[in-house]
Amino acid sequence: MPPAHLLRLHRHSLACVLVQGGTDRQRAETASAFHDASPLRSSPFLVLDCARDEARLSQALQAWLISENDLTPVDPLRESDGGTLFLDEISSLEVSTQRLLLMLARRLDGGSASDFRSAGPARLAAGSSEDLGEAVAQNRFSGALLDSLDKIRVDLGRRERGAA
Repeated sequence: MPPAHLLRLHRHSLACVLVQGGTDRQRAETASAFHDASPLRSSPFLVLDCARDEARLSQALQAWLISENDLTPVDPLRESDGGTLFLDEISSLEVSTQRLLLMLARRLDGGSASDFRSAGPARLAAGSSEDLGEAVAQNRFSGALLDSLDKIRVDLGRRERGAA
């Protein structure tokens, strides 16, 4: 289904958005369009590249769990402050970080974002240049995490090798 049609259908939803294929810029722009069309549009939209910044995400998720869902002063969860946290290249996450992210995704999917004692994301969006279904089949990505993130899927198509 074309992204514009999905936007019209889901503009009031806070469900997770999964953007696959395309370039990193196309994925971020697509996730941002969902954010801008949602009730969260006046809240922050934060992009985090998991391939480059997994340690920061993992530390924030661990701190959130250890301190009973309270967030540290500076981390991507707090920076998203009731808005959208877009995690690109989630296929690069290690299994331990995938488990932590699954806990957060399930908390948000259950409609209990208000459980955060401090600011945190109200919506997760995720992106990957590769097909996450294939990564699950190869045991490189959690099927449960894919199920939690795959509420609204946008497929931007495969980028040809060498294309910018």
